[in-house]
Amino acid sequence: MVQLIGWQVLAGDLLDYVRLRAVCAHWHRSTVRPRGRGLVDPRFHPRRWMMLPEGHGLYPGHPHLGGYVRFFNLSTGVFVRVHLPLLHDHIVLDSTDGLLLLLHHDDDHGHGTGIRLLHPFTGDVAELPPLLTLLPQIEPEARYLNMTQDRKLRRIRFLFEDISAAVTVSGDRSTINVMLFLARQPCVAFATAGDERWTLAGWKHRHLLARAVFFRGTMYTVSRGFSGRKSCVCIYQIDPPQLNSEGSQTVCPQPPRMIAKCQPLAGTVGSLIHLVECGSELMLVGYVRNVSGAHLMVYRLADLVCGRIAPIKDIGDHALFLGKGGICVSTNKGWFPSVSSNSIICSHLSTIQDPPVGTWCLKRNEQYHLPTGTCSPAMDEDAPCGDSSPSPYSLVRHIYTCCYRIFW
Repeated sequence: MVQLIGWQVLAGDLLDYVRLRAVCAHWHRSTVRPRGRGLVDPRFHPRRWMMLPEGHGLYPGHPHLGGYVRFFNLSTGVFVRVHLPLLHDHIVLDSTDGLLLLLHHDDDHGHGTGIRLLHPFTGDVAELPPLLTLLPQIEPEARYLNMTQDRKLRRIRFLFEDISAAVTVSGDRSTINVMLFLARQPCVAFATAGDERWTLAGWKHRHLLARAVFFRGTMYTVSRGFSGRKSCVCIYQIDPPQLNSEGSQTVCPQPPRMIAKCQPLAGTVGSLIHLVECGSELMLVGYVRNVSGAHLMVYRLADLVCGRIAPIKDIGDHALFLGKGGICVSTNKGWFPSVSSNSIICSHLSTIQDPPVGTWCLKRNEQYHLPTGTCSPAMDEDAPCGDSSPSPYSLVRHIYTCCYRIFW
């Protein structure tokens, strides 16, 4: 009975499960220990937790933090600090299902390109091949042979500045598979924990309009396409790599498969289309301009797959943050007084002309209210374009500055 209750608690949040096990010795013995299973058992993945850097120049791994990193629960608003000494010589490339994909920039074996997958709360780590093993598969042979070691490293780090990661667990032996979508190539690489090298899929996926998103074991992308003679937005599904019938070798992922189209967003600028997880669903968000002005439109992916192209006006007690990657924050208990429910927060650049001074750019953060289609300022002041020393005082500004490595 205690174990059954534990699984129900775990379905809500991993740290609640940890607190349940700490109540008494009997409950501790009667429930499964997360440590050692944090990566191989998806039930222990901290899905609703995201790393929230301190700001004020204190990037993750900064010496003044003593190895501690702050995390934020998108559903409850709870903050915790976790001791992660690995970040002393690792860089966070991406986060998927709450797991951190790390680049070991000081390793000897991978020449500064070693990769690890870390569960921030259990400390479980999976070793993945160095990124350098991908370069011979990406570059033409003649060019690769003439590249210096420094040039190889610079090329790898350029390619991996914009990636999306997917982590799946397969087989009876709980094999950890990692798939990386390289937006700058654009292609997919995959590996299994313990492999000696990454493998590049033999296809490319071009004309992307949004960052790839990992949702419920599958990766989704958005690309330009056509419906008859009319342009449209197409949503593709990329299934993760699978083990072969003998369970001994990973099979290359199949090419992207188109699952839905959305013609109303056809004229949307690429940077203004996003795939965002909201509650238990995946949403497609984009700008539409018509005679009444510019509006943000939200579509359920499940509706688009069924051929129902009807925008929704209600996302409940949620607020969507649109940026490099979409974030969904729950507002149902007033955790964030500066953020309204049923709204979308996004930033855009505005050109300001002042004859005595000249012309400059400001980054404006606005809060779009879905039911009314109106906008209001999301912050009390504008952020100068290129502000590289954030001193955040609100959740909105924090997310739009400190959560991006460019500001670290």
